[in-house]
Amino acid sequence: MAESPARATDSRTLRTVQAIEDAVRDALREVPLDHLTVAEVCRRAGVGRPSFYTHFDSIPRLVAQLLTADVDNALPIPDVERVPTELLEPAITENLADSLATVARHRELYRSVFTSASSGVLRSELDRAIGNRVRNIVAIWQDRGIVGEIDLVVAVPFATGGITRALEAWAFDDSTDSAGRARAIRDQMPRWWPFPD
Repeated sequence: MAESPARATDSRTLRTVQAIEDAVRDALREVPLDHLTVAEVCRRAGVGRPSFYTHFDSIPRLVAQLLTADVDNALPIPDVERVPTELLEPAITENLADSLATVARHRELYRSVFTSASSGVLRSELDRAIGNRVRNIVAIWQDRGIVGEIDLVVAVPFATGGITRALEAWAFDDSTDSAGRARAIRDQMPRWWPFPD
């Protein structure tokens, strides 16, 4: 991959990347991920294969990045950093509810990807993004004296795996109460996770 789409700033490049992303989202409404080809995506996007491979490694990786970005954008850690300490845990739970609502809005797409042969790519991308969030959240709590020393080598993957798998289970659920599910996930977190009074 020559340049990450996230770093691309040229307007023509941005249009190409957006066209490819839109084509993938559109195609996945009709074609299962395991059967979607680069040729089909390029046809729908109106670009050539070299344009696709300039920006993306593969369709599964692109889809995983798109879906992870959707969830990741609902977890704005910089906003959490500005939240007063007494409102920090509720803000984090609210962010989780927002990410669950995002998954609920695109359930069919998430279900399609989670049941595909390439589902491991999505899980891996979600683990990476959520792991970064958990690590940042723990750092904020430690800076504020909310939690003490935590073995991050064990704690971060443990919490991350639970949240990622809970998002996956939510994708296959038909419930619409994202706030209730976020509280239920929070209530299952390890004992070092700050709980509301």
